[in-house]
Amino acid sequence: MKYKLISIVIIIALVFLGLFLDSYYDKELSYVYHQHIEDSSDEFLCDGISNCSHLPIVNINTNNQAIPGEDKDKSKYIISDINIYDNGNDVNTLGVDGYSIKARLRYRGRSSLYFDKKGYLIRFVDDDNKKISEEFLGMPADNQWVLHGPFIDKTLIRNYMWYNISQEIMGAAPKTRLLELYVDNEYMGVYLAAESVTQSSSSRVKISSINKDSIATSYLIQLDAELGNEITSLNSFSNYTFKLRYNIESELGYVIKYPEDEDISEDVKKYIYDDFNEFEKMLYSFDYKEYKDYIDVDSFVDYFIINEFTQNYDAGYLSTYIYKDVFGKYKMYVWDFNSANNNYETDFLEQQFFEFQNNVWFEPLIRDEEFVEAVISRYEELRNSYLSEEYLYNYIDGTVSYLGDAIDRNFEVWGYTFEPDYDAFVTSYMPIDYEDAIAQLKDAIHKRGEWMDKNIYTLRQYCHPSKTKKYNK
Repeated sequence: MKYKLISIVIIIALVFLGLFLDSYYDKELSYVYHQHIEDSSDEFLCDGISNCSHLPIVNINTNNQAIPGEDKDKSKYIISDINIYDNGNDVNTLGVDGYSIKARLRYRGRSSLYFDKKGYLIRFVDDDNKKISEEFLGMPADNQWVLHGPFIDKTLIRNYMWYNISQEIMGAAPKTRLLELYVDNEYMGVYLAAESVTQSSSSRVKISSINKDSIATSYLIQLDAELGNEITSLNSFSNYTFKLRYNIESELGYVIKYPEDEDISEDVKKYIYDDFNEFEKMLYSFDYKEYKDYIDVDSFVDYFIINEFTQNYDAGYLSTYIYKDVFGKYKMYVWDFNSANNNYETDFLEQQFFEFQNNVWFEPLIRDEEFVEAVISRYEELRNSYLSEEYLYNYIDGTVSYLGDAIDRNFEVWGYTFEPDYDAFVTSYMPIDYEDAIAQLKDAIHKRGEWMDKNIYTLRQYCHPSKTKKYNK
């Protein structure tokens, strides 16, 4: 009896220890590093030193190879050397006290492939060209990374700002670092290193790894204007019922991003297909009680608010990610604010509206009164914190101050895009200089916030009985 009691006590202690470690682990992973606040490096220490920056410096050495990917072929890459200069709170100088990691490299993006300032996808590899995970600029170790080059975003900060704020709001969004990039020692400007949308045990999309002994799996799905291959393309109920938004450029479709191709058997794909279709059929059955068993409501509410507030209207049909742990519920993951805050060809501030009630998954959700009230309540809460004008303006000013002379260096290369006759990619408001670009961003935040404050309650029209009675059981 004595030993049995001791065993029970030990088991209980282990359970509590496990819960404590899980809590600590989640807290560590959810920590948001606001680089412009926490980096104490001094840009003035670079005075008179060429190729020097208070930001981290990355130099891509292509070894005299042409970088592939401009033709949208994602299967091609080169092996490059990624030279990294990141001395913490000290300044960084190209070629001084750095280290190098080999990586597979290609251009990345969709419309951004046509920009002069390219984006890059890097995958770290060892000397045998097998993938490895490495820390990158202080971010948790992983294999795959994005180098985003702000080009149409003349402020340089939209993705940095909204990824970090989304982390604070949702608890999960890409971690980021601002840096200055060189390619073969040629200066390319201010860039943003970001975690790509992949499964990871250390951060990113937090879903469990595949179990090779079971067809049941966690999975990550991308909705975009590109189709996967025979293995990864996923036809679904919303395809069948034409619920996906029409895109004039190309067909919209679902692609399985995790598990990766080599881990998807016919049985695993059928499991994902059946599971995802069950979810979509449930949504469009308009059973307002059942959907809470399938989705993390908070995640969908926050995703709705963030993308509506920023008028990030690519989301919901392009660059859209949904994921589900095999033991959990569906969650959303933000991506790509490059055109947010009225940085499209269309002026979304001229005639404002709500858009997400028309998007797949959100069309049926917005017909439920509880979901609508959750959106309204959460919006009011966030307008007093992370979405307040004071917080956002301070965030912008702080980031601009932190970038400092890096802004001037960037536009020594890309400043021609401010010229009146520049028409390679035109947005509704073409700033005449950097200060004008920042003023436009603040103006968009002010006008959108002011409009949503007055109109957030009109979302109730979509769940009013006059709109929903034909769906009600």
